[in-house]
Amino acid sequence: MTLRFGVGICLLAWLLSGCSMISATPSPTATVTPALPQLDLPGAPETLCREATQLRLAPLLRGSWDLNGSATWRLAAAESGTPLATGEWLPLQRDLLIPFPDGQPLPDGKYRVVLETGTQTLLTHTFTILADSPELFDLQLALSPVGPVVTRIPDASRVFYIQFRYAGVCPGAPLWLSVSDDTGVICTHSLTLPEMAGDALAVCHRADGGSFVAGQYHATLTLASGFWALDFKVGEDPTPPPSPITYATHCDPLFVAAALDPQYQPLLPNDRFQWYTQAVYVGATCHDLPPAVPWLVRWYRQGALVHESEGLWDGGLTGVVWDSYAGSPEVPFLRSGTYSATLAISGTVSLTTTFRIIPYTPPAP
Repeated sequence: MTLRFGVGICLLAWLLSGCSMISATPSPTATVTPALPQLDLPGAPETLCREATQLRLAPLLRGSWDLNGSATWRLAAAESGTPLATGEWLPLQRDLLIPFPDGQPLPDGKYRVVLETGTQTLLTHTFTILADSPELFDLQLALSPVGPVVTRIPDASRVFYIQFRYAGVCPGAPLWLSVSDDTGVICTHSLTLPEMAGDALAVCHRADGGSFVAGQYHATLTLASGFWALDFKVGEDPTPPPSPITYATHCDPLFVAAALDPQYQPLLPNDRFQWYTQAVYVGATCHDLPPAVPWLVRWYRQGALVHESEGLWDGGLTGVVWDSYAGSPEVPFLRSGTYSATLAISGTVSLTTTFRIIPYTPPAP
């Protein structure tokens, strides 16, 4: 009876004011840190061209996104903690686009992008902006995409290509080709350069499908703020007429002889011949003779013209130009007296020589 009364008193007291066997101090609340997903950056660029105005990343989410809200990205120089630009990103956006301040290129150097939520970092990516400007190299003409390389385009061609190498280019940068001649623009062509460096070619053809006319052409390739030029020709240059050959014709002194050998050299040269002489030969060895050059020989006796011969030279550059003066069937012997002969070759100074025919002297009785 007493025990039951005591338990009842205690139960009553516990209901009214609590019992000493139960503590009045509350239990502490446990802090649960949310699990972070793993983010990979496949194909993230480690270098950007000088002209770049943004960075595009494609984070690959591995695991579930248990975080509420979005993550924050921050762009800064690699050695600085001062943000150059900030923004938010959600996995539903897929690409993480980092626009540069004011949409302008950044100075060359190293930079860092950090993606975080609260005080926890999800990923960090470091990249470099190159100092080199876009550049084109080795511009060459080609008749097809695989060659051959030529220095000028043949007549009647309908298409040609300009091959070149490039470097320091933003992937996806547009390049423009313009080709003109004296009449104006012949063709234009645009293409996209897919990499920072590589080989490419641009094509040119007339809009009407016609052939390129012969002449001088000028090609301009424009990339970013620079341009490169290539001058070339279509067709062969007109063949100029051959330059006239100049001759410096000159002759040795005239000879006088009674005969000539087979090489037209003088035999029995003299300036006095006997009364019974039937023919006299004059001539000169001449040099640098033009083909078919005219020559003229005049014979004089006692100052009066007695004979004249002319012709065209039919030998080589050097030879003997000669002529002869002979008697007639009725009077076979040359008349006595003082003679002179003059040889004139076109474009040269005339040559003159003299000789005598001695008169017949009857024998003394």
